[in-house]
Amino acid sequence: MGKYRKSSFITGISLAGVVVGVSSPAYAQNADQTLQAQDQTIVVTGQKRETTVQESDIAVTVLDAETIRETRLRDVRRIDDLVPNVQFNESGQLSSVFVSIRGVESNPFIVNRAAIYIDGMPFRELSNAVLNQIQSIEVLRGPQSTLYGANSEAGLILITTRRPSDAFEGEIRATASTFNGDFGYGFDGFVGGGLTDNLKASLAFKISDEDAYVSNPASATGQFGEVRDVFLQGRVVWEPTPDLSVNATAYILDTNAPGLFEQEYAPIDRELYDATYAGFNNGLSVGRFEFLNDTPKRTEERSYVAGLSATYRLGYGKIDASFSYADENQDSRGLDLDLTALSTGAGADVEKENIWSGEMRFTSPDSETFEYLVGASWYREESAGALGTLLGPGDLDDFQFSPTQFSDGEDFAVFGSATLGLGINGLSATAGLRYDYAQRSTRQSAGVLDLGFTQLLFQDVELDDSFEALLPRFALSYKPSDQLHFYASAARGYIPGGFNLTAAQADVADDVIRFDKESVWSYEIGFKASSPDRRTYFNAAAFYIRSNNWQEVQVLFNDQGQVISSAFIASTASIESSGFELEAGYEPFDGLKLTGSFGYTDATYRDFQITATENLSGNRVKLVPEFDANLALRYETATGFFGRIELNAIGRTSLDERERAVRGAVGLVNLQAGYEGAQFSVRGFIENATNRRIETGLAFENFGFGSDGNFYAPLDAPRIFGVETEVRF
Repeated sequence: MGKYRKSSFITGISLAGVVVGVSSPAYAQNADQTLQAQDQTIVVTGQKRETTVQESDIAVTVLDAETIRETRLRDVRRIDDLVPNVQFNESGQLSSVFVSIRGVESNPFIVNRAAIYIDGMPFRELSNAVLNQIQSIEVLRGPQSTLYGANSEAGLILITTRRPSDAFEGEIRATASTFNGDFGYGFDGFVGGGLTDNLKASLAFKISDEDAYVSNPASATGQFGEVRDVFLQGRVVWEPTPDLSVNATAYILDTNAPGLFEQEYAPIDRELYDATYAGFNNGLSVGRFEFLNDTPKRTEERSYVAGLSATYRLGYGKIDASFSYADENQDSRGLDLDLTALSTGAGADVEKENIWSGEMRFTSPDSETFEYLVGASWYREESAGALGTLLGPGDLDDFQFSPTQFSDGEDFAVFGSATLGLGINGLSATAGLRYDYAQRSTRQSAGVLDLGFTQLLFQDVELDDSFEALLPRFALSYKPSDQLHFYASAARGYIPGGFNLTAAQADVADDVIRFDKESVWSYEIGFKASSPDRRTYFNAAAFYIRSNNWQEVQVLFNDQGQVISSAFIASTASIESSGFELEAGYEPFDGLKLTGSFGYTDATYRDFQITATENLSGNRVKLVPEFDANLALRYETATGFFGRIELNAIGRTSLDERERAVRGAVGLVNLQAGYEGAQFSVRGFIENATNRRIETGLAFENFGFGSDGNFYAPLDAPRIFGVETEVRF
């Protein structure tokens, strides 16, 4: 299913306005493991038929419950540390997470090209608060459009939360941390068990409060920044007969962040920034993990989510059905347009979304000769958003807002996939096809948004269009033994087109207001190998990707270099990406585990006409590192004491399409040590042990003052010291 891009103030100071997003439903479950996250007995569900990592004909990394516990995976932004050729980009501690896979990048001002599901429900973004009591995470690289439609042309992330069991069980965990003299704490837990012979339920919660990773000493309100999360989830499993299973889940997530805007930008070159703006900042020098803004800031987000799924096992095959609903609300105020302590102008976003999704499919019994599945899916999203500004001094109630902008999307799809044994032991072929139909509509009312240095005149606009695509996938699989598997595949992915909501003048061309659907073809070959005792595995894959009608953000400037549009989307560019990835694990003896991965990506623009005279052909695709690597060693004694060291490296990365702001290669070190018992555990941890200052998203020039040599980008977390204790019962 197609996905609109999320609203943002920066996207609003432009020809483009506000659009919002979609995906489609799926459901994932986890099986027991023997070795590691890549142990070959771990079940992969992302292809909607349970298979093992060893047997799957895709490049997939599965992080099971044991791996999630051992790596202390509490932050969604750390998933990419453990998966090759996957990079998460964000615009601050509160922002959405956008996923780049194999050079198919996503950024905060355009669609997320990797689909994300939690317990079968599509999400436009990942939240740390939701990453609680996780049973498994599957990351599938390459297009998954045959089964998941649009928004999966880069790949797919499936997150499954902990399922209640028949026996009563629970746990409570407390975490405390410190960074740059600031602090954070959190409590989370789970309790569940059987209520009757065929009914079981669970309740999970998380409460956290932490200071901002990047603080603001120049705040006009005296708030350096703080993030408070409250999360509560209930889950029920009803199995009235051996053939019928019904699952229901619902949660509430509330985030309150005084002193922070959703997107925060710090100067990349601190010395140049201080030299340029010392007079504006009252003599303050910007610290390594600081920005200097006078604007009053606050972000409030609240989500209500519910889902229902059922599986009915027939005499032949089974039927799966799912439905979900989400109500998401956000009010974020305080993007400082001049990025200094001078009172000039600030921006705000207010947005509300309602999202429905449903799917039904039939799956034939497992067979080495012939197996298939067929299904249909539906998705609908309604969004309303407004952009606001505050000019000069004032407080949070003084923002003035533009007319509300509305966006609606509805997607319908039918799909099928079949696997045929070819008569040679271990050789099979798979073919799949999905027909996807997407409708998009948007409207805005006339009005004015005052930016101080200019005014945006919004006119009455009402637009609608439809898009359709056939999305095939072909795969050839050869498994000569239980320990060795070769595969090759080709798949097409796509994103529907859309509209640039605009302060549209009568003479604006139709191809400026509208942008066409995007598609990519991806080709992949790979193999997976493991030792008979499953203490060693090695997986490798190589890929080539080429796009058509690549949707890319065009950043527009006025004569002074001020950003007047960061969200004019065109679909006339194209990219090309090729590379490979390696994953390996080795357990030489009980208690010692070594895992590693390496990914290399050569992703460039084949065509990107950025201005009438400038084409960025040959430039690296922004936000895509040249390589990423991970090496981890964990040792646990027979008595439960353990230590873990993790080394990560990320290659050179362009932070804008013109390659004016480039992040060099960086290395990270994470450390853990503690005790793991049957009912009690305690660990100390250090994240980013060398305290590297790392930019994590798109870089911009000054929004208010324009081109002066300075660039600004969001920053990742500084060095964090922490301790965590857990009690299980």
